[in-house]
Amino acid sequence: MKLLLVYFLFIISFTADAYVPRMGNKCRPQMNVLSTEQREGYDCSYITFKTEKNEFISAYLLVPQCFDDRGKCPAVIMLHDHGARFDIGKEKLVRPMASVLENGEEDHIMKSSRQWIDKNFDGVYFADSLASRGYVVLVADALYWGERSSEDAQRWSELSYGMQPKTKSVKDTIKVLKNRIYDGQKLLYDELYSKGVIWAEKMLRDDVASVRLLRSLPFVDKDRIGAFGFSMGAHRCWMLAAFCKNVKCGVALSWMTTLDREERMKASDYSMAVMPMRERMDFGDIGMYLAPKPMLFLSGTTDHLFPKEKVEKAYQILQNHYSDSPEALHTLFFEGGHHCGNDVQKTIIEYFDNML
Repeated sequence: MKLLLVYFLFIISFTADAYVPRMGNKCRPQMNVLSTEQREGYDCSYITFKTEKNEFISAYLLVPQCFDDRGKCPAVIMLHDHGARFDIGKEKLVRPMASVLENGEEDHIMKSSRQWIDKNFDGVYFADSLASRGYVVLVADALYWGERSSEDAQRWSELSYGMQPKTKSVKDTIKVLKNRIYDGQKLLYDELYSKGVIWAEKMLRDDVASVRLLRSLPFVDKDRIGAFGFSMGAHRCWMLAAFCKNVKCGVALSWMTTLDREERMKASDYSMAVMPMRERMDFGDIGMYLAPKPMLFLSGTTDHLFPKEKVEKAYQILQNHYSDSPEALHTLFFEGGHHCGNDVQKTIIEYFDNML
């Protein structure tokens, strides 16, 4: 009881002036459709759209071929993971369009994508799966991934998944590139910070622009837009749901824990570090911005990145913030590790079907 009282007083002490990420200026959605192909029950389009100022980013937009009696569909913005794999972004959730790849079905991006999906999603392209069930789905590249990745990341991909023989020289080059790409995260963070930009806030603004684009589409029901993310994508998901009122609900898979203030920052942390928030809040305190928005948090019992005992503590903090609306928050553990397998996908689909 004493610990809960201390925690409550701590929260009250800074709630009034709690940090809110800089969201930037709104820009009118502007989409260019570069290519489209028909798939089973839906169309997949390769697009670019405007995020802020004059910046356009690449994305896949999946649109069902059947709508409700108003010509509308629910929609989900899907947010890809980190995974220390930077050559692909949107391709971690959407089956790439061979027509937009230089070498079609044999392209290194296609092969990299398939390997990632087999490893993390039981061979299922989750965005395509949702689209086939009647959801409009948008998946964009985050800054430093996919088509927004570095030349080193693209070269690494070509050597790792291209047709070039894996000689010792090639393997040595792959190793050098991998280390340089990984270390490049800190360099990018510092470069952006020197210009007054926090990388994670920039990512959040891009994700808000994705929601804005969805809302502009005539076949999307503006009141039925959800968000999903796995791993880093889950971090993006609960940030987006917290600070974008147009997201009705969210599913965050395998990214919630308690903050270890003694642990040193790793390069992979910088894309998710909003330090003004971390200095005063634990991760579960995002609940103060989320409640009473419906949210589903899931984590594996044997997740090596997010140990169960730390996740349980974070869930308790979230639940404290949802004390006035406990029915809106669902926190679940599933048997398994850092993975989005078939059973987990079914749970997520059922949640969206109920909510959207």
